[in-house]
Amino acid sequence: MIVLITGAYGGIGKAACFSYAKNATRLFITGRDQDKLNALVAELTQNFSIPIDAIAADINDNAQVKVLFQHIAKTTKRLDVFLHCAGTLTQQPLMMSRFEMIQNEIASNLTSAVLFCQFASKLMMRNKQGVITLLSSIVASQGSAGQSVYGAAKAGIEGLVKSLAKELGSVGIRINAVAPGFIETPLVEHFSSEEKTMIANKTSLGRLGNVDDIVPVLQFLSSSNARYITGQVLAVDGGLVL
Repeated sequence: MIVLITGAYGGIGKAACFSYAKNATRLFITGRDQDKLNALVAELTQNFSIPIDAIAADINDNAQVKVLFQHIAKTTKRLDVFLHCAGTLTQQPLMMSRFEMIQNEIASNLTSAVLFCQFASKLMMRNKQGVITLLSSIVASQGSAGQSVYGAAKAGIEGLVKSLAKELGSVGIRINAVAPGFIETPLVEHFSSEEKTMIANKTSLGRLGNVDDIVPVLQFLSSSNARYITGQVLAVDGGLVL
């Protein structure tokens, strides 16, 4: 199983790398910072003996993304699983948001997903099979003050998943999304303890989520156990949205 994971050294991305490395035959990981990628490779190789290719790339740069996929195509000539964990979250009222921030938030969370899906699906079509899993957010359906641009981008992810499921199903490619609730990762470290407690109290389970709540769901969606599931957005939020 050939796996590509973006946002590899982020909270969910890093946990996914360790999880997928257990069964993958080759792992491709990417992020902007080559030093952080190299450090992650060093951690992974202490536990797993599979080949790991760490390639730095800006997810918003078409040329760099193209080079990444050219390397994958040349090295393995196939891609079985693509997991898009890269993204940003800017907490700011829309009326105070600069145009550059709006552009970056949409590019990092939505445009990058479209671009990677385009390249990944082209490579997967060579073998008439593949699984794509994107990360959405409960903000896409519930909304959140100060996250309007982020929510709009994540809502776009869900529309992308549904349309691409119809577009790619005939060539053996499945695509789904996971919509996490509040997961304790560096992405949300700017929230105060009071804010975190308030959110935890709103969930049915009475707690915040962690990466270990998300990764098994990602693994399931890319496994043969989910072979008849495509075009779906699965909320993993502890009952925050009911």
